Amino acid sequence: MTAAPLDASPTPAGLRASLRNFLGGDYARGFFRRVASQALAVIILIEAIFLAEHFTWVFRDAVRHEADLSGIALVLACTSTEIFDLALAIAILMAAYVALLRMRENRELLVLFASGLGPLQLGALVLIVALAGQLVSTAGSGIADPLSRYAQRSILFSSELRSLKKGVAKNEFYYFPSYVAYAMDHVTGGALPPGGLAVIDARTNPKPKSDRTLFVYQQIGPHTSRVVTAAQARLDGPDRRGRIVLNLNDFTSHTFADAHPLANETGTPAKCVHCVDALKVVEPLKDGPPISMKVRDMSQLMMVDQLLPFGARGSNTVEQTLFEQLFVPDYQTKDSRAAQMRLLAERFSRSLLSFLAPLIALLGVGLTNRLTNWFALPLSCLALMSVNLFCEWIITTAAPLSVAAALLPVLLLYGAVAFIVFNLIVWRHNDVVRPQLGRS
Repeated sequence: MTAAPLDASPTPAGLRASLRNFLGGDYARGFFRRVASQALAVIILIEAIFLAEHFTWVFRDAVRHEADLSGIALVLACTSTEIFDLALAIAILMAAYVALLRMRENRELLVLFASGLGPLQLGALVLIVALAGQLVSTAGSGIADPLSRYAQRSILFSSELRSLKKGVAKNEFYYFPSYVAYAMDHVTGGALPPGGLAVIDARTNPKPKSDRTLFVYQQIGPHTSRVVTAAQARLDGPDRRGRIVLNLNDFTSHTFADAHPLANETGTPAKCVHCVDALKVVEPLKDGPPISMKVRDMSQLMMVDQLLPFGARGSNTVEQTLFEQLFVPDYQTKDSRAAQMRLLAERFSRSLLSFLAPLIALLGVGLTNRLTNWFALPLSCLALMSVNLFCEWIITTAAPLSVAAALLPVLLLYGAVAFIVFNLIVWRHNDVVRPQLGRS
């Protein structure tokens, strides 16, 4: 009776079953748990540093929009998503490096490789971490960050509108499209409006002059402006259609030809697109006399956008989600399309950066010994950030105008870098497995 020959090499089905059992076991779950917990700790640290650095800017912007403490806290929390994708890549690299280095020094990798399935098991662990990092990074930069930026704008808009409804503060300037308002101190004794111009009181029984507290400069035409003063001002609304009512008490108005109208960013006279002329003065007063009038009470129906413009979500490129960038192209102008594709390429680059991070961490473990123990991890982080900076330079230089032109160069660059890193890992595979730091 002869024995059946033994096949030393396992079958593909046996490899898949062994790998599936390994990934479903306690050891793999413990590895993923360590990487996730350490990555979370690093992300919290990076976010804390980022928010501490940007707190002054966020606080100044929130105070300018009259936000309260809860609004400031919400805006600050929404700001944290701006750096999440980059923080995630660094956190994955550091967490994977520490976990893999501990496995090597504890002889765990040596046991895995000696069993014959070590490379496959280790590669599966690293690949799962890479794919999970890329998925989380894509969701963070492509969905959470655009929504959080829109939420910031909504919070600031609501705070400013609520503040205007309560009333304006003294000695503060308020800037609106085609409007500049200033709440000055009370002027007693019936003083003239700013500029010393007389007004016409058309009432049959004029009442004593009251204090003036509100000063408004409004551009109503390309070369025509108006100065308004009022003792009291109140906003009613808005309703469901976004309509508000501006109520002015003891209201004076002076319309004149403005030699220096509002200017845009280029220094040329701005086009007055939001001007609403309640007095029906639509022609420029270049050669005619100025018009002055005084009214006891006045109410004007306005839209919220005339005071506080609030565009729909997606009107700004940074508020567009990943799906909108892929399937809703912006063809308004060439610059807007270029900005949309550039942001898409940057988000795709950051997601691939999280995919590349555990591979560089594994290479860093292979390069770590007693001489390089102190700077192997910093050099690995430097290599990862160098790839990110080089990719951003390529994106800025190429200025893509299509989805393919935006994604293809990024994919080719990261594919080349991943190929180089993989070959370096194969070249240093003995150092990846063999402990080199020694036991204390």
